[in-house]
Amino acid sequence: MDVSLRKSHPQKHFMRIMCKSIYFLGMGDFWYEETKRSKTHKIVYAVYAVAVNGLLILNTLNELLANLRTDLTTKEKNDLLQFSMAHPALSAKFVFLILKKKKAKVLIERLVEGSASIFTSLEIEKQSVKKVIWYIATLAVVTYGTLFTATMDVFLTHKKEGIPLRIEVTLIPVPSQTGFFACILKYIVEFHWWLLVTNMLIVDGMAFTTLIFMSYKFRLVCMYFDELRIKTRSNLKTKDDKERAKEFQKSFITGIKLHEDALWCSRNVQICMGNIYGVQIIETITLLVVCLIKLVNLERSMMFLLASFFYIACLLTLNGAYMMAAGDVTYEAAQLSDSMFHSGWELVRTSRQFRTLAVLAIQSSHRPVHMTAFGVITLSHSNLISVIRSSYSFFAVMY
Repeated sequence: MDVSLRKSHPQKHFMRIMCKSIYFLGMGDFWYEETKRSKTHKIVYAVYAVAVNGLLILNTLNELLANLRTDLTTKEKNDLLQFSMAHPALSAKFVFLILKKKKAKVLIERLVEGSASIFTSLEIEKQSVKKVIWYIATLAVVTYGTLFTATMDVFLTHKKEGIPLRIEVTLIPVPSQTGFFACILKYIVEFHWWLLVTNMLIVDGMAFTTLIFMSYKFRLVCMYFDELRIKTRSNLKTKDDKERAKEFQKSFITGIKLHEDALWCSRNVQICMGNIYGVQIIETITLLVVCLIKLVNLERSMMFLLASFFYIACLLTLNGAYMMAAGDVTYEAAQLSDSMFHSGWELVRTSRQFRTLAVLAIQSSHRPVHMTAFGVITLSHSNLISVIRSSYSFFAVMY
């Protein structure tokens, strides 16, 4: 079943994998098709989901409360400042996604199946899935590279300076606490970071998967109108004027429906994922500033510089994934007006009423499609650099 679905409908197959990943991480079932589960399974999963999400949120609060400690070293204070800004932002992302679960289900169904019965392209679906996989794979490499190098930096600092071996700085347990219970808590704290980052990877992956599928949906509409022109030109020699006009009108109206479906998806992607875009902008700016401050203040070793490099690379990759994927939506939507205008309407004799409809449709296709954060910051290729520049400007002014 999965093999045949992967070949016949790659987008649906990949989106199902993303929804399964979200489900396994305890955020609930985002898949729109009903899945039969026993009552026992539902109860066990509910307990599991509460445990996982409770761990993520409670340990994030544990980190925030660690700011009350007075026994921290300079390095621990700097690490805690970084964690206190990063981890609440990561937690906010999955909370916002869970809150939009019902709307996200409707969106996912419309994205992968909305226009499939009207017009589809297997090649475009394969291209979109390939692009998403490349984005997620790149993000996974730099993300887990960041975790690994940060862990090695902590280990080397422990060997060199005798600082207690820890990745996250928390209020409980403190280094002086010993015993079985304290040991278990320490392992849970270390596991929390890896779980939180894996959670982030899947949530961000879902966010820019919807953006990439959205951009290819507009590309599909462009392809439809391009093929309509070819079809209309070929009909010049085989069909009479009346038959050509009737067929063109029907096909053009179908194209308008495809465009309306794409616009509906773009609006609802913004509704479902817009809060996550805003969190990402805040996360990028604040954490880049904190990372630059750490580079200036702390003693620099090779492992510390390597860990900082991966951390900055992770932030830039995340920011770039959102900005480029959203910018592609704007770009692909902008190409539609040309494709619609050159669809072949001038080659057939249609009624005045239909020509008025065609003009309105072409006029509508000129309206730009933008994804925004906070409703004001446009996610685009150019703003990718603007956000990074803003981070450095803020650091230069405040430091």
